Amino acid sequence: MAESNSVESNIEIAGAITYPTESQQNLENVEVPVQPKQPTSLHGLLRFAMDATKVEDAPHDSHMGPIDENRKRFLEAALNSMTVDIIEILQEKIRVLQNAEHLAPDTDISDYVAALETIVDHIDNIDTANDFHKIGGFTIFHPCLKCVHPEIRAGACDVIAELCQNNPYCQRVVLDNGFIPLLLKILATDNNNSVCIKALYATSCIVRQNTEGFHQLLQHEGLTILLKILQKEDDKLKIKTAFLLSSLCGSQPDLKSRLVFLEYIPVLLSLLSQERKPSHEHILSLLVMLVEDNYGAINECRNPKYNLKQTLTDYLESIANKVECQEEEAYCQQLLRILFTSSSNGL
Repeated sequence: MAESNSVESNIEIAGAITYPTESQQNLENVEVPVQPKQPTSLHGLLRFAMDATKVEDAPHDSHMGPIDENRKRFLEAALNSMTVDIIEILQEKIRVLQNAEHLAPDTDISDYVAALETIVDHIDNIDTANDFHKIGGFTIFHPCLKCVHPEIRAGACDVIAELCQNNPYCQRVVLDNGFIPLLLKILATDNNNSVCIKALYATSCIVRQNTEGFHQLLQHEGLTILLKILQKEDDKLKIKTAFLLSSLCGSQPDLKSRLVFLEYIPVLLSLLSQERKPSHEHILSLLVMLVEDNYGAINECRNPKYNLKQTLTDYLESIANKVECQEEEAYCQQLLRILFTSSSNGL
């Protein structure tokens, strides 16, 4: 019975107030070592490991002697070998690319393409992107964009896009130095679709959510050029163009009326009536954006010559029960509701 009482006395009731035992009190008095700052790079990782080892080994210092010179030199050499001078690397690649304008059609361009790829790998960091401009990196663009090799022209556009994506500093630099008309000229005249896709990507990264960029797009006939891009055969170009225009409609309220005036709607409806492609989802999305709270677009879409109600009905039948087409189905239903339901006929 005494044994039973002893067992029961050791049972803890969940939620009950308990008092720390002597051993727990002793543990609380032990000083918890301060852990080193978490590493953010390979160089920092080695530092972290060394500092953490010092903390763990601190109670046993009496059994350890000071680090010997050979080991110290080895660790210092390891740290130095892991230190990468990104600015030096970028400067080297800038030097490689500055004569790209003069390359012959039969020149081996592997070093030039690799240089552009290396730059892209490093400038995803906004501080490095800004430093790239400050060390003269933007001097590569005119020679690269004039190069006879489309891979280099496309690579240069990709660098511009990466520099300007969500980066107000680089956006300001390119806007102040005439990059919008330069990119629009590529879109209007370059026969290589890969180059045009990258030029469109760069343009998008500059003008989306940037009022000055949008105004320059308008000033240099960008909307007319984008309308022509929509009518090219390459479906990726259609996707990127429709995406850019949808984004701009969301941030620039007067753009919808401009697109109606420039006769975008007949082109979009013509594309919608063609054989279904991945771009159709983005065309439908743009149409929904245009007709929302826009009487001019609504009236144009209701024109009997387009037979849009039947086109949308047939489209819905063609994608019925296809999980991958749920967005398209939603857009079609929105268009039918806005354009052809009785509640909207009074618009």
